[in-house]
Amino acid sequence: MEEELQEVRDNFYVGNFNKAMQLCESVQGSSELTQSELGATLARCCLAIPQIERLKAMQNSEIPGQRAAALLAVITKSRNEAQVASAKERLAGLAKETQDMSCAMLNAMVLAMDGNWNEAAQMTKAHPVLEMQVLTILLALSCNQVAMAEKLLKEASGNNDDSAAFRLAAAAVKLATGDPEEAYLTYCDLCSQFPAVEGDDSGSGSVLLQTGKALANMQRGMFSEAVEDLQRALTASPNDPDVLVNMCCCMTHLGKKDEFQQYFAKLEQAAPNNGYVLKTQAPS
Repeated sequence: MEEELQEVRDNFYVGNFNKAMQLCESVQGSSELTQSELGATLARCCLAIPQIERLKAMQNSEIPGQRAAALLAVITKSRNEAQVASAKERLAGLAKETQDMSCAMLNAMVLAMDGNWNEAAQMTKAHPVLEMQVLTILLALSCNQVAMAEKLLKEASGNNDDSAAFRLAAAAVKLATGDPEEAYLTYCDLCSQFPAVEGDDSGSGSVLLQTGKALANMQRGMFSEAVEDLQRALTASPNDPDVLVNMCCCMTHLGKKDEFQQYFAKLEQAAPNNGYVLKTQAPS
């Protein structure tokens, strides 16, 4: 099971969602458990791309991970507070009832989004697989618990250290501990191994990997190089909030006020409730 799903997992976690989706649809799972993970990963690709209509069709799927992804689409996209609250309740119930790893992962993400960090971490620890260990590391970093993230990374090592998920977690920890050079090299290696376009040897990766490279360059004080990384990401995803936020930061450091206003206006339109937008708009 591990080998037949590794390529799917790796492409999903580096952000090659279209390729991961194609693999999910072409790989023949050898067991019911494998087929369930393939179906759940397919649904999470639909969340990322996004393909909302396809997710709506999964609301009554036999695969718990697909139902969970359909609920997460409601939670993140609906403006109806009652509808969102109901979807959160149903997702929590689904995770508890099925004990399915994919359901637990998505529910942990929702708990983290609401600031319920301890509950989120407890949910990840109930499923001791690498993907959940990686999520726990990222939760620790989100809470500025860097020492805890380092400890968790050490505990996860030896469990498929070559996987994209583990290497991404290691790069995130390196950024948090002040070693952007090592993080940058990891992102570059992943870009080479998993190009966004098949056969592309330019070193460009997915939006996620290009943003990671940019963060490492920003931490190294190399803002012009970071802008180049982010421009590649914007070509693939012009309205990505994370890319636009980092582009705004680069323009601030480079003293390019007009360019800052250009990217900030785009960010306001694409993600009006983004934390960076709200903080920047707030009166000083």
